[in-house]
Amino acid sequence: MHHRLTATQEAAIREAAGQFYYRMAALPIPAIRFDLRGRSAGQWRLRDGIETLRFNPEAFLRDWDSHFPATIAHEVAHSLVYRRLAPARPRPHGPEWRSIMAQLGFAPEVTHRTPLSGRRSRVYLYQCGCRMHRLGPRRHYLVTRRGYRYSCSQCGTTLHYGNRMEWQPA
Repeated sequence: MHHRLTATQEAAIREAAGQFYYRMAALPIPAIRFDLRGRSAGQWRLRDGIETLRFNPEAFLRDWDSHFPATIAHEVAHSLVYRRLAPARPRPHGPEWRSIMAQLGFAPEVTHRTPLSGRRSRVYLYQCGCRMHRLGPRRHYLVTRRGYRYSCSQCGTTLHYGNRMEWQPA
């Protein structure tokens, strides 16, 4: 299913982003695209030194009031953290990001509750000394390809890979 915002909606999102950058004295505004798919409502990207804000039209179409302008502020805050702290690599939703969200007038919420029809991620089951753990594709890659090790926060033993399963939303 292809989701498309109206020209008026896209203009409102661009205007809100511009106002956030202007208010924080952080012009210019990066490119804004409406091509994000999956379960994320928005994304700030940096590729080859070029910033881009990407938004998922489905999120805004399903629940405009939840995403406008909070999701826009969320992604602008990532951009502003980068501009202020590069080349340091602060945590994506760390204190710097939370501070900027507060300055923009928004609660520093990391996730949204809008059900989106994006792809399902695989979950990889890992065993420790006391229970099973569900790791996503990125952490599974780090364990199997990069030699990372994760430990259980409760029993302290190293997690060992069991098998994989498809994630089913609750």
